[in-house]
Amino acid sequence: MEFTKEVVVPAALSEILGRIFSFLFDTFGRQAPGARDAHRRRLEQLLGNIGSMVEEAEGRHITNQQLLAHLKALTVGMYRGRFALEVTDLDDVSNADGEGADDDDATDAATAAAAAAVGKRSLSLRSSFNKAKRSRVTRLIFGGGGGAGDDDGAERLATAVEDLESLTRDYMREFIMLVQGYPRKVDRPVRTTLYMDRCVFGRHVEKERVVDFLLQRAPGGRAPYLSVLAVVGAKKVGKTTLVKHACDDERVRGHFARIEWFETPDVVRRGGRPDQTMWASGGPEYLAGVRRILGEPRFAAGRSLLVFEDAWPIDETAWSALAASPSALADGSKLLLTCRDADLGRLGTAEPVVLHALPQEEYWYYFKAFAFGGADPREHPRIAAVAREISGHLERTFLDARVLGTLLRANFDARFWRRVLAAIVQCERRPMHVGVLLELLPVSGRLQSYGYCRSPPKFTVQDVLSARAGGGGGGDAEDGFTIHLCRETLYMDHWYSITFKNDGAPPPPVLTI
Repeated sequence: MEFTKEVVVPAALSEILGRIFSFLFDTFGRQAPGARDAHRRRLEQLLGNIGSMVEEAEGRHITNQQLLAHLKALTVGMYRGRFALEVTDLDDVSNADGEGADDDDATDAATAAAAAAVGKRSLSLRSSFNKAKRSRVTRLIFGGGGGAGDDDGAERLATAVEDLESLTRDYMREFIMLVQGYPRKVDRPVRTTLYMDRCVFGRHVEKERVVDFLLQRAPGGRAPYLSVLAVVGAKKVGKTTLVKHACDDERVRGHFARIEWFETPDVVRRGGRPDQTMWASGGPEYLAGVRRILGEPRFAAGRSLLVFEDAWPIDETAWSALAASPSALADGSKLLLTCRDADLGRLGTAEPVVLHALPQEEYWYYFKAFAFGGADPREHPRIAAVAREISGHLERTFLDARVLGTLLRANFDARFWRRVLAAIVQCERRPMHVGVLLELLPVSGRLQSYGYCRSPPKFTVQDVLSARAGGGGGGDAEDGFTIHLCRETLYMDHWYSITFKNDGAPPPPVLTI
C-alpha cells in the first residue's frame, strides 16, 4: 500500500494531468487556420481608426487633462500596434529571404573581430542582456537572421488586437465628441525633424500641458508673485526640446512680448564673479543671479517668459522668500525651469511636467525615420533586423537616434550597420553616441569636448569616415578639429559637435566602408 501511495498514484495523476493539459493546449493554444490573417485585418482596421482619432485630437487645442491623458494612452497603444504589425512583416520577409548572410559579410574581418569582442564582454553587460539576447546580437553581428515563426506572429498580432480593443471599447465616441469641441490649430510649416505628423514627436501631451500653463492668467497683486513651472527629467530625455517647441507655439509667441533663455553658467556669473564657473558655486550665486535677472527693468515693460535651462539646485527656503517678495516682472509673466532633480519640481507653482523615456515601440519609429529615411525596411530585411536591435540597445534619447541614425543612413550597408551594433553593445561611455563614434572614427586626436556651438563646424562625420578631412580630421596640428554631428534650428540656431585635440600622432588609415 505504501508503494502504491508514494509511487503509483503520483505517477498516474501526473500522466492524467499531462494528457489533460496536452489536450487543452492542442484545442485552445493553436491558432485556427486563417486566424493570423484575421488578426492582421482587425489590427489594421483598429490602427486606422485610432490613427484618425489621434490626428484629430492632436490638431486641436485641448486643455482638459483627462482628455490629454487618454490621448497619451491612445498614442502609446497606436505605436505598439504598428510595431507589432511591422515586426511580423519583417520576420515574414526575413524567413522568406532565408535569414542567411552572404559569405563575404560572414567572413568580414572587422565584423568577426567585433562579434568576438561581444562574446568576451557579454558577461559584463547589464543583467537584462541575457544569454538568448547575446546569442541573437552575435548572430546579427556575424550576419545571421532572427525571424519569428508563424505562431509567434499570430500571437503577437492577437495580443495587439486585444490591447487596442480594450483601449477603445469604453468611451471612444464620447472622446471624439469632446475633442471636436476644442478649436483647431493653425498649421505652420514643419521646421525640424522632431516634427512628425505635425506635432513634436512623442511629447504632444506634455507640450500641451506646458502651453496651457503659460496661457493661464496668473493671480496678480498677491503672493506668490512668481508663476513657475518645472520640467523634470533625466539627462538627454528631451526637456529643452519640449520647452523649445512650447515656446515656438503660435499661441505662446503671441501671448508674451519677450521670451528669453538663461543657461546655468550665465546665471551663476551674474550672481557671482564674472569669471566664476558653476562648479565653483554651492548654489547661492545661482539664486542671486536669478534675483538680478528678475529685477532687470526690461522685463517690467511687457509680459515676459523666462526660461532657466538646467536649473541649479536652489535652497527651498530662500526660493520661497524670493517668490513671496513683490517682483519687478510685468503682470502675467511666467518662469520655466528645466531640471534633472525632482526636488526642484517643488519650486513651481503648478504640478511639474515629468518626462520619461519614450516607450520602445514609439522610439523605434523615431529612430527609423533617421536610419531609413524614405526607404521601406521590408525591402532590406537583414538591415532592418540589425536596426531593431540597435534601437533596442540605445537609451531612447533623441540625440542618440539623430546622430547614429543619420550615420547609418549615410552608410546603408549591412556590414557597416553590424559594426555599429557591435560598438553599441560594447559601449560603456555616455552619451552613447559619443562612445560609439570614438570606436568608429579613424582619428588620431583625443576627445576634448562635445556639445553645442554657435558656428558651423568644417567637417562632418562622413568626411572623417571617408578621410576627406585629410590627416585624421583636418584641423590645425597645434590645436584640434571639430566634427559636426547635427544641427538644431528650432528657436535657437546652433550645431551639436564633437571636438578632438591633436596629439601629434600620425594620421589614421582610411576606413573603407
